[in-house]
Amino acid sequence: MMKEVCVSSADRPPSPLADRRFALLWSCVAAAYLAQWMLPVAAQWFLVRRPGGEALVPVVAVVSTLPMALMAIPVGVLADRVDRRKLVMAVQSLVLLAEAVLVGLSLSGRLQPWSLFVLLAIMSIGIVTTFNSLSSMVPDLVEKEMIPAASALLTIATNATRVIGPALAGFILAATSVGMAFAAAIPATALLLIVLSRLKSPPVTDQGDEGLLAAAAVGVRYVRVSPQARKLVIRTFWFTAAVTSMLAVLPILATDLGATATGLGLVLAAQGVGAVLGALTLPRMTARFRQNTVVAVGFFVAAVGLGVGAAAPGLVVLGIATTLVGWAWTTVLATDQAAMQMYLPAWVRARGLSVMMIATFSGQALGAALFGWISGVWSPTGMLAIATAVMLAGVCLAFVLPLKDLDHVDRSAVQGWVSTEFVLSPQEARRPVQVSVQYDVTDIDRALFMRRMVELRIIRLRTGARRWQLLADPDVEGRYHEQYMVRSWLEHEMQIRMRGTVHDAGVRDAIAALCRAQPITSYSFRVPLGVPV
Repeated sequence: MMKEVCVSSADRPPSPLADRRFALLWSCVAAAYLAQWMLPVAAQWFLVRRPGGEALVPVVAVVSTLPMALMAIPVGVLADRVDRRKLVMAVQSLVLLAEAVLVGLSLSGRLQPWSLFVLLAIMSIGIVTTFNSLSSMVPDLVEKEMIPAASALLTIATNATRVIGPALAGFILAATSVGMAFAAAIPATALLLIVLSRLKSPPVTDQGDEGLLAAAAVGVRYVRVSPQARKLVIRTFWFTAAVTSMLAVLPILATDLGATATGLGLVLAAQGVGAVLGALTLPRMTARFRQNTVVAVGFFVAAVGLGVGAAAPGLVVLGIATTLVGWAWTTVLATDQAAMQMYLPAWVRARGLSVMMIATFSGQALGAALFGWISGVWSPTGMLAIATAVMLAGVCLAFVLPLKDLDHVDRSAVQGWVSTEFVLSPQEARRPVQVSVQYDVTDIDRALFMRRMVELRIIRLRTGARRWQLLADPDVEGRYHEQYMVRSWLEHEMQIRMRGTVHDAGVRDAIAALCRAQPITSYSFRVPLGVPV
């Protein structure tokens, strides 16, 4: 459905790049991805030129994405709890060391596929740490209405380098050697570290004391119980799994059509050209159409690109197909990313985005492995035909699981209420606690009360509640008891003092307005029982 939006040029907000803080962040992302897009081209060319190495080409996409999926949640927990700038600097220093080792092994002739894959995996951990940490800072740097533009600019950074990186790597490969192509990534990583040293550290958003696994579970649970977040994750996984089919076999398709190293770089760069075009057209599309429509169009264009690529008679047509895929890449993933950034509150943003990154990278890794296997068993063109059908099926998500427009929902932090003060020992504060809230609802408001409680249930669960239930009192008409468990009193304190948003407070206030008296809250601590004898 088309939006009816009329914004004059004078009313449009300035570009996020006008803010020095966001400009520095944007530069960091661009530098990180420039190195990221150069290395796979050199790695794939290294394998193609080895006897029997062609079969290992799809593995480059797997080892470049699977570690991102595996590390996304731990990185999200760290990004919510520590200084994100220092975290990125530490990891990128490790990446710089890995790049130096890769260059040394290549120039000395001792590089083997296994060592190449290990070093690429280390670098992929660096990129997931960098992107998750820096992208989760965007809502803290720009105004809410500028988040879609900022996400599009980050997409330009990641995909403009997708143009420059492969093309530059291809030219270096043609003029020198694989080792020098690997070495060309080092200046970009060094530039990233220099720029990061000039970026001010953001505040730490989550100061909880739960362990890594518990903190990770909080982020996963928030996404799991949020319908909109689940839809975004499903779309992202579906799209990346299908679209990676072309990326996994693109070097094989290009070389079968007679591409040289330079030609391969240009074909790969065509995807980046399409991605940049997508970033440039995305603001106009999001201004006129709903998110649900924009994402569905992206799926359809990607299906067209995959189909054209399957039947491409030459490099020019293959480049056009790759450009269409690149356009769809930006349109779908940037829209999903911006929607998730606006949806998530600050205290869980990095962890929530890490779930999105898991969907992105696991989709790429599994898609590369699955479609790479199909390509080997059947053929690259037959495999792309199957991927086209999968992508077309993804268009139906717009009707089966439509995205809602939630721009009006305020996720900014608020302390709407405070808890009862208990004097507890550290051991007692870590015991599970049951929270009970009593509501006395008037007869005329009970239907509306039930609808509001559906919203409150989601709020409770995604901020830390477990085993939520609503009970009706058999003795008092209109009296209801909300009950839920929290892992500990310490987590309940975080739940009500740090994790509330303006929207959540509005729901609680609306429920209280439906009651004859103020809701009454009580607490019960779980009592550990001994072993019977």
